[in-house]
Amino acid sequence: MNTKLTLSLDDKIIKRAKEFAKQRNKSLSKLIEDYLGGISSKIPSDEENLPPVTKKLAGILKGKKDIDIKNDIAHFLEKKYK
Repeated sequence: MNTKLTLSLDDKIIKRAKEFAKQRNKSLSKLIEDYLGGISSKIPSDEENLPPVTKKLAGILKGKKDIDIKNDIAHFLEKKYK
């Protein structure tokens, strides 16, 4: 399904883009659609584009939900120097 999109661009850019599209026997709309399709396919989704090593390691560390850095450091130093 096609949906209309309105863009506001500089006249010079539009003119050059139309010439560029014409040289490739494409409409400006098709050129922009191809470009947006290309860049949007490179956006990684949550887990599907993770490297294999990261997928294997995901979820193995169980961290604290509430982190209090100052308290954690103080507690560590108290244990270390007692």
